[in-house]
Amino acid sequence: MTSSPDDMIRPRHADEFDLPQECDVCIIGTGLTQSILAAACAKRGRNVLHLDASTSYGGAFGAFKPSCDLGKLFETDEELTENTHRHKAVFGACVDATTGRVIPERLSRLRSVAEATSLAPPTRGYSIDLNAPRLVLGADAFCESIVRSGAHRYLEFKAVERTFVYMDGCARAVASNRSDVFKDATLSGAEKRALMRFLKLVHSAAMQDEVARRRSGKNGEETNVAVGAPGSEWGGNEIVEEDGLRVEKGEQMDAFLTRHGLTEKLKAAVMYALALQTRADCDALEALEALKVYISSVAKYGPQTGACLIPLYGVGDIPQAFCRVAAVEGATFILRQGMKDLTPSADAVKSMTSVGGQDVRVKHVVAPAPPGRATSTLAHAVCILDAPLVSSYDQVFVVFPPHSLRAEQKSVVRALQIGSHTGCCPDGRYLLYLSNLVDDGCDEDPFVNLNAVLDIVAKCSDEDESKSNIFGADEERRPTILWGTTYTQACCNQPVVECASPNVILCPAPDDAATFNGIVRTAEMAYSKLFGDEELFEEESQHSPGVDDDDNMDL
Repeated sequence: MTSSPDDMIRPRHADEFDLPQECDVCIIGTGLTQSILAAACAKRGRNVLHLDASTSYGGAFGAFKPSCDLGKLFETDEELTENTHRHKAVFGACVDATTGRVIPERLSRLRSVAEATSLAPPTRGYSIDLNAPRLVLGADAFCESIVRSGAHRYLEFKAVERTFVYMDGCARAVASNRSDVFKDATLSGAEKRALMRFLKLVHSAAMQDEVARRRSGKNGEETNVAVGAPGSEWGGNEIVEEDGLRVEKGEQMDAFLTRHGLTEKLKAAVMYALALQTRADCDALEALEALKVYISSVAKYGPQTGACLIPLYGVGDIPQAFCRVAAVEGATFILRQGMKDLTPSADAVKSMTSVGGQDVRVKHVVAPAPPGRATSTLAHAVCILDAPLVSSYDQVFVVFPPHSLRAEQKSVVRALQIGSHTGCCPDGRYLLYLSNLVDDGCDEDPFVNLNAVLDIVAKCSDEDESKSNIFGADEERRPTILWGTTYTQACCNQPVVECASPNVILCPAPDDAATFNGIVRTAEMAYSKLFGDEELFEEESQHSPGVDDDDNMDL
């Protein structure tokens, strides 16, 4: 039988694209861990094939897709909806409470003032992250990985302008440096002395650590340093007294801070706003290391900047940046391409079969762990606001410590507001992200703590003026929620990299932390299991990446 020209060019498989016949590393999914691994492998000269069944990058760290469907203003891939999170009904002043649909007459409120009368889609200018809030600390391991990998060439960041802690019915700004401590009228003289003494001790200890000093971009001798600007008395040359930061075996952070004379108000600020811990029973050693990173990050990018950064255009741009690094180094990326199964041979996988039936010979495979391996759940909420929480700031981070909202609240609620300068929403509109760790086996509504936050920081209708603004009398009103939704996402408290076989690594779900450091540790563990003791990313030059290379990170 004679074949027609169309038959000759038609592939013999059901995939949309032809795959290479072999590769060194086949990576499934473009989540952040996999994207970091792709960049690390490609920069080492390995032949990388990176596949994702989705139509967009990021996986659990991706973004909602804009949709003009009034029933679902923003949506995600069906695969993500099925395996990663589940939605609850949308809400807000632009949403019909009975049907859950956006009211056509109120669509203009979702646009900026300049676009209100245009024919542009209502979602123009929005980029809404799935895994938020997440923060980058200027002196953390993740920031260093961004620089060492070269991903910083494709990213820009904004500094978080202010951090608040909610306690006793009001939100108070957090003092994280010497100037803030002295200006804080809510602290007594004894509280100021105790906090300054403790933070100076932590800073001094951090500056004795070579890695922390390198990542901070300081040599320990500057006068304009974290928790010390201005004033040479905060320099990092003094030796920390031997028992100054001694931690008892099994000691929790709350007891550790009590030993250092901090009051309940100060302990909440240090634990949840500076050390960024999730639960009240957090381990003192781990929390102290996290606190050192935060203190080292303050003022790294100038005396007027804090410790926390957020990426322009959203967290979803970070996996893409690492993927671009890998692509420049020769990695092959194919979206809308899934894996069906792996063929083991002598306890090691030798080939991978795509959904469409193509076989690829592989030396190493990186894939996401099955959804059932996740150990916990994160409850998320995201809202579009018509005004900022605090009129003076666009980028604001707020923590609600355990038991601050309700007696049954066992973990911190984190809230991050971002404005139009991040490129994630139109002018005059603000995105508010919230997250809360849901207790395993808990029978109550997973969104009960998030709803409690929304009830006190914002309102769902213009008529609701029953509550005052928790940020102070200077704030005229609480902002109105124009649109919002809640969803849950699988997570791991202590991510563990599993080996399905000697050359197959299963990457766990994201952790419940506020930063990306756990993602870096997971990538490092996976890389070491595949290739031994090699560093994830090597220094590209002899000088410290924390001092000079970081200058290329636009703020």
